[in-house]
Parts: sequence; structure tokens; C-alpha cells
Amino acid sequence: MVLQWLNITETTSVAMTQGALVGVIFLFALLLIWRLAKYKWVAAGVLLALITPLATLGFWHSHGQLGISDWDYYFSLHTGHRQTLLTYHQLPQWNPWICGGTAALADPEFRFFTPTFLLQLVFGIPAGFRLAIWLATATGAIGMLMLGKRLKLSVYAALLAGTAFAFGSVNLLEIVEGHPNIFAAMFIPWVLWSWLAAYRNATNRKWWIIATGALLTLTFFQGGIYLLMYTAIAFAGLIVVSPRRREALLTTIYSGLWALGFAAVKLIPVFLWLSQFQDQVYASSPLTLPFLHKILLGRYLHGVEGVFPGQEAGWHEYGAYIGPIVLILALIGLIRNYNKRIVVMLGVAALLAILISSTGPLLKPLFDQAPFLPRSNISRFILFAVIPISLLAGYGVDVIQSRKQWRTVLAIVVIGLAAVDLMSLSYALSKQAFVLPHTVPAIPAAPSPIGYTTLDYKTRHNGVDYTRAYDARLQGYGTMAYCSVLSPEPAVRTVHDEVDTEIITVRGKSGQDGTFQLIEWTPNRVTVDITAQEDSEVILNTNYAKGWFVNEEAAIERAGRVTTDVSAGEHRLVFRYKTPGLGTGVTISLLSLVGAVAYRSLYPRSPSRK
Repeated sequence: MVLQWLNITETTSVAMTQGALVGVIFLFALLLIWRLAKYKWVAAGVLLALITPLATLGFWHSHGQLGISDWDYYFSLHTGHRQTLLTYHQLPQWNPWICGGTAALADPEFRFFTPTFLLQLVFGIPAGFRLAIWLATATGAIGMLMLGKRLKLSVYAALLAGTAFAFGSVNLLEIVEGHPNIFAAMFIPWVLWSWLAAYRNATNRKWWIIATGALLTLTFFQGGIYLLMYTAIAFAGLIVVSPRRREALLTTIYSGLWALGFAAVKLIPVFLWLSQFQDQVYASSPLTLPFLHKILLGRYLHGVEGVFPGQEAGWHEYGAYIGPIVLILALIGLIRNYNKRIVVMLGVAALLAILISSTGPLLKPLFDQAPFLPRSNISRFILFAVIPISLLAGYGVDVIQSRKQWRTVLAIVVIGLAAVDLMSLSYALSKQAFVLPHTVPAIPAAPSPIGYTTLDYKTRHNGVDYTRAYDARLQGYGTMAYCSVLSPEPAVRTVHDEVDTEIITVRGKSGQDGTFQLIEWTPNRVTVDITAQEDSEVILNTNYAKGWFVNEEAAIERAGRVTTDVSAGEHRLVFRYKTPGLGTGVTISLLSLVGAVAYRSLYPRSPSRK
């Protein structure tokens, strides 16, 4: 009966028990930190870094090798980026393996310029993604620790804030689903940490503004345009709740300008790409306010449906478990510190974030009239409620503890119990992500240099059919299993078609088709020798987008594919994709970096302003 109430099986119960044991280890580590005379903050950061792999060990010790749901897509996507660099020694600009060809660098979810992708370059995609999960989780936890320190919380209170943020379900549910864009959340506490230093007129204030811009850039590089939009909304909220609004506004504007400069190398190509392929569908979410208790207190695992009426997507779009202990501590912190301005600000920020995350249907008309805005389930904005709630819980811890040792021990025990509660769920969640085997029998190799298939090689797990596009990608196929709303409609011919299935087609105007010899094929460039019997069109079997050139002249779009016209005779053609806006973006980003270094040299230290 208890297992049914918790929505778990006996196997999951074992995983939760293992996670609870990790929470007990965390508690004993807290007691050791309590006995330290010095270096408590360093020890706290080390503890969060070391406890992360233990609390999410299931990402490595699940029954399969491959991920469920969107992991199949992102394994395929990142394999293309990795191969473009390591095999073809090119910067990924065009990705021919996804739905007939789409942008690489100009894709809002292009993560090439991130520390998490560096792990994938070094260790491969399956292992690199798992390491990236640990890096993102630990970085976010330590960022909350440092943000708590900046807010004058005790080390134990800041530890609780970091634990609640990292090991609650708000990020882990999306990770299990296969949304690596949520890795960007690891930078958000650091962005707030840096912004707060600049806002408070700290020593070297202008440098803190530059640092905030750099951290915003990393957030964009890691998470793409979607989470960046939510972060921008959160910054607008900061201005509203800050007592010195002019200072908050200027700090945000200056930080944003630096971020625009640093991120131009990707930002300009992304916006030019979005001007071609706009998101026409707003993934609305229902009004969730009446079900807030289920969102924050429901110990639901990934894949749960029907938690509340009108649930239009998986639980990963809504769940944000922080647990009753953290929530009670947050209420204690708010009630007992109502006279502190920062506590009131955190309470207002949490309330605003909850209200915004609940307004899905109300925002639909706005997004329908503004297709140039990227959009997704606004329910995900609950992340920005979890951050202030976690910090408020830290203030609650500081209410409990005092100079009396027994009260400090009591606070530590409460934190330990919260860790047991959170990590028992985080461990069970981590067991759900990578559970699928490779396709059996093995998929045959694709024709060289690339072939397109509409097959998705589904595998059934727990009653759900999951695609295995990644296995097809490893065999050299371009797949049609996942097509982004921000990409061209697939127009390529597949290996299942009867005509035009090769990489190049030479089609004569009156039916006398020519021949070709492939000289070079890379994701960004294709070189062929053409023999045309008559005036002909030459078709490259990839989707068309602005940026395709043939012999340095703009390619022609016909039936959605890259095309050029040639006269009768022999020709050498070089098809090349050049990301629109890349040169301008590189120039602006380099100038911004030079400007930051020059500022450091000319103004090494700016005095604090009282």
C-alpha cells in the first residue's frame, strides 16, 4: 500500500533505499564539517562535488547502455558534431544526419562551446553525457552554496540550499527525459552570485558586471535560446523585486550587453536561422496552480501521467520535488525573517515564478502572435521558484541553529533528513535514464558516404516504444526520427525511394541524365566532378537553407533541396555551407573579449561605492 502511494515498484524501492543511504553518508559528512575549525566552506564544496556521483549513481549503474526518449536524439545530434570535428577536422556548421540536414552551429541547442561537450569529445558520447550530468549537477550545487554565502547564510544553510536545488527533481526529471539543455541551470546560481556582487556595488563592480555577462553567455551556449528566455524573464523579476531598481536595471543592462557581445559568435547565427525557421507551435501547459502541492511535494518518478487533469505532457515538464522538510524550512525562514529585505525579495521572487509557471493557457495568444519568440512549456519556469525556495530554506536552518551546540547539531540532523528525502528520489530517478540495449540484430551499414532512412528501429521498455535512431546514426545513416520545429522540412530522398537516392543527381532538361564522381564529402562541403549530356540541374541530396553555395555562388532551392544549374560538359562543383552571420559574430565576440581584457589592463581595480 505504501509503495503504491509513493508510485514505485519494489525495484524502485531498493533504489530509493540506496539513495537514502547516500543521504545518511551526507549527514555524517556534515557532522565532520561541524568539527572542523577552519575551511568549512571549502569542505562544503568538496562534499557537494563528491556526493553528486553517489546520489546519482544510477546514471552509470542502470540495466542498459542507451537513453530513453530524447536521449536518442541528442546522442545522434552530438555524435554528428563530434565526428565533424574529429574525423573531418571542421567546425560543425551543417548537420547532414538529422532529418535530411539542418544547422549545426546555428542550431539554438548547439553545445559545442561548452565544458559538457568537451567531456563528450574526450570520452565519447555515452560516457561523456553521463559525466556531463555529474558536472552540471555538482556545479549547480556549488553555485547555490556560493550564492548562499553571498547572502550571509551559514555554511550549513547554504549546503541545504545547494542540496535542495541539485537533488530535487526539477532538473533531474528533465535529464532523465533526455533534455541536456537543462545543464544550463548549473550556471544560473553563479549568474545570480555574480549579479548580486555587481548590484551591491562591490569592489571591482565593473568586473563583476563583465563576469555576469560571461556567465550569461555560458548559460546560452549550454542551454540554447529557450532557457535563455526564461532567464531573461527571471532577470526582469529581479529588477521588480530589488529595492534599488535603477541600480538593478543598470546592472542587468550592462551585464546583458557584455553577454550579447561575448555570445555573438553563436547568437547572430541563431537569430538568422530562426528568421528562416520559426517555431510555429506553442507547447502550452495547463493552469498548474491548483496542483502546486503535487508539483513540489509529489514523489513521482519519470513517465508518470495523469497526476492532475489536463496534464498535456510528461511529468518532466511539471515536477519540481523539494520535499516537505525543505518547504517547511522555507516557511520558517520567511516567517521568522520577514523584516529582512532580502528574505522578502526571495519570497516575492518565488511567488512570481510560481505564478508565471502556472499561466500556460493565458500566454498562448501572446506566443501565437509572436512566432519569432522561441517557446516551450512555461511550466518549466518553476525552476526559478525552486532557487529562492531553497535559499529561504537556508534561512530556516539559520533560525534553528545558534551558538548553542545542541541547536547546531539539530540543524545538521534536519539537513541530513532533507538529504535522505531528496537523494532517495534522485537515486531512483537516475536509474531510469539509460536502460535500453543496442538494437538486435545490428543495423546494416548505410551506403557511402551517407544514406537516409525512415526506419526508427523501436525498442519496447516498460510498455513504451522508444526509437533507436542513434544505432542507425552509428551505421552512417541520416535519420528522420526527430525533426526539430526549428529546421527545414525533410526533402531528401531516402534509401527506401526508387529514384534520386544517391548523394548527387544530374538531371537533364530533356531527360538525359548525367554522371558524377564524388571527389570529397564532408558535412560542410561536397566536391564532385560532373559530366552533363545537356543543360542540367545538379541536386545535392540534402535539405536547403540559406548559406549553401556552389562554387561560391548562392545555391538554388528546388523542392526543398540544394540545387544548381550547369551547361552540357564537364564541371567540378564544390557545394559548401557557410553559416550566415558567423563572420560577423566572430568579429563581435573577439572585440568583446579584447575589450574585457583591455578594461582589466586599464582599470585593474575599481573602488567600492558606499
